[in-house]
Amino acid sequence: MKFFNCTALPENKITRLKLTGIFLLLTSCITSAQLRSYHLIYSDNIKGGTALFGNTLLHIINKDTVNTIKMNGNSINGNSIYGNDDENMQNIDIDGSTGNGSATRNSSSSDLNLPEGANTIKLARLYWGGRVKNSQYDLSQDSNKIIKIRKGTGGAYSDVPALGIDKTTIITGYSQYQAYADITDLIKSNGAGTYEVGNVPLSTGPVSDGGNNGGWCMVVVYENNTLNYNSIRLYDGFQQVYSNGNPLSSTISLTGLDVPSGDLSPGDAKMGVLAWEGDANLDQDYLKINSNLFSNALNPPGNAWNGTITDNGVHVTSKYPNYTNQMGLDIDQFDVGTGYDILPNANSVTLEFGTAADKYFPGLFAFTITMKDPTITLDNTVSDANNNHAAEANEVLTYILKGQNSGPGNANSIVISDTLPSTVTYLPNSLQIINCLGIVSGIQTDQSGDDVAEYITNGAIKTVRFRLGTGATSSSGGTLASNETYKVQFKVTVNDPGRGNHLPSIMNIARIMAQSDANVNFVDDGTAIINPGNMPENGPLPVTMVSFTASLMADSKVKLDWSTSQEINCSKYKIERSIDGNIYNEVAVVAGNGTTPLFHSYSFTDDAMPVTVAIIYYRIEQVDIDGKGSYSKVLRLQLKNATIQVITSPNPFTSYLNVKLEWNSHEIIGMKVIGIQGKVVFTKRIEMTKGTNHISIEDLAKLPGGNYFIQFISGSERITKKITKQ
Repeated sequence: MKFFNCTALPENKITRLKLTGIFLLLTSCITSAQLRSYHLIYSDNIKGGTALFGNTLLHIINKDTVNTIKMNGNSINGNSIYGNDDENMQNIDIDGSTGNGSATRNSSSSDLNLPEGANTIKLARLYWGGRVKNSQYDLSQDSNKIIKIRKGTGGAYSDVPALGIDKTTIITGYSQYQAYADITDLIKSNGAGTYEVGNVPLSTGPVSDGGNNGGWCMVVVYENNTLNYNSIRLYDGFQQVYSNGNPLSSTISLTGLDVPSGDLSPGDAKMGVLAWEGDANLDQDYLKINSNLFSNALNPPGNAWNGTITDNGVHVTSKYPNYTNQMGLDIDQFDVGTGYDILPNANSVTLEFGTAADKYFPGLFAFTITMKDPTITLDNTVSDANNNHAAEANEVLTYILKGQNSGPGNANSIVISDTLPSTVTYLPNSLQIINCLGIVSGIQTDQSGDDVAEYITNGAIKTVRFRLGTGATSSSGGTLASNETYKVQFKVTVNDPGRGNHLPSIMNIARIMAQSDANVNFVDDGTAIINPGNMPENGPLPVTMVSFTASLMADSKVKLDWSTSQEINCSKYKIERSIDGNIYNEVAVVAGNGTTPLFHSYSFTDDAMPVTVAIIYYRIEQVDIDGKGSYSKVLRLQLKNATIQVITSPNPFTSYLNVKLEWNSHEIIGMKVIGIQGKVVFTKRIEMTKGTNHISIEDLAKLPGGNYFIQFISGSERITKKITKQ
């Protein structure tokens, strides 16, 4: 057995690999030639994917003419009655053996297709190989380790030396081999398009025991910020699956896989394979993935290795020459999100190769698996000791912070922080875990470093902190899986403002922070407000208010929208604004609808241009016909240095929504579509750039007609706009 080091990876890539324990165990049920066990050569979670493409370098020549019938005999279902055994295999040479002054013995081309937008090449590896007669090509000689590649079909070639060669004897005097090299810099410089590869050492003519064969394959890992996060894992090696006509099965385990949390859909996981010397006319060879037999429209269950280049059961045609039968080269990509037991959070996959008549050489495996996002939420509620829904001096208030992860992916490193307002004082030893999976419920100490909660003082800043989820410790948060919930609480005492001073409304904002499996940050805020007991507006609103939102528009205009499902003796709504969250001034009055059980929507635009502070606050006082009043929740809005405006079209919409949104920084934010009853009906992660962003939101056709709110949430912003579905 011979091993080669993975020197093809640039040094900065190697440092990112999770090398501990990722060397792969290869066990064969029956002894077979093993030249290089499979290794993890690339490992990262990025917004991007992989491209796998290539072409054959030999074709069948009969009477000085390409036998296109045999070269395309497997075009319908992947099977064929034709193979390359004892056929007159000759070099394909599309550059006419000149190559702009650089002679090539063979050449063919294929296209690197990348998604629209800016693509950053993270890794590019070139593989080439086939069968050689040892007396004709001594692969230990440097001259036989160099092949040629160029972008397009004209211009000069670049020489590419092999960094490693895998080789085994097929019959006396003949070897099957695979060579590989890193060409990342070359692909970075040239980008997408047609690539031509040639001058590969390959023997020609007719020969038995499998026939002459040869070709090339390139795998490219790219990053594109318009795509979702994906777990990218590449493995390569070289194993012979052959037993001189006797049935053989061989099993390997690829470890270091990083399957995200959350159930996978069919297209959420894609696998790519490169294998050498599979024959379309020899069936009874197969691939099993986690004991599940692989097949699709062009890779039958009994003939997976059939000389095709396919993408999800469709022939790849962006190559020249465009044969369907490569006569000894398989490059296939296919969905494995369902049907192959690739389970959430798995770190390995088992592959079984089998044959009863064929022989083939698996060389490369590529996995691209979509990372699932969490949807983490926090609700903040407050109750008072006197149970009259009002704050009084020296009274104890209990804050309950609760929520869940309603998204499909894990929420990791969960931390809740609540910086207390200056109007209250923390009640010692009141930190309590009410329920959270993975954490023992009960009272936590106020000290840091001994359990999952603490009370922290930093001058005038007083903060309560909880670390939650399975695996949470005294220094780091744990994980909330999909649909898992949490509930914690703590207590404070209302500060006495002193004789003659007015007790203000007490507003408390808590924040939960989490990370997805791809290490993307997620946040949500929860606000609880309680008014003083000596104010006439105690108690709930005598109207049923289903929404109240504020959104910043151009020229520092603030649009306030609210809606009610019923009103009782409602005279008017007073719009009040504050620059500190305590003292409010009336800025407008909007007439109510008296007594009505019907849904009503209201809107008012406030000119906040004269405001000089960074943050402003809004609330609504609903005034009854008899003059009694009660207050809504308080909305907090950032103004200073904010250029945020949002334009939606069409509005009303039917199936999709285009959004033009100004944003202040480059960051990934959350987007929600919320029904008028407060239920989140659609979520998405969006990468924003500083300046103008154009966003297309699809998959909205199934929403019932009616009014909704679209909300954009980051660590510092929460922008909301009303939209209507026809």
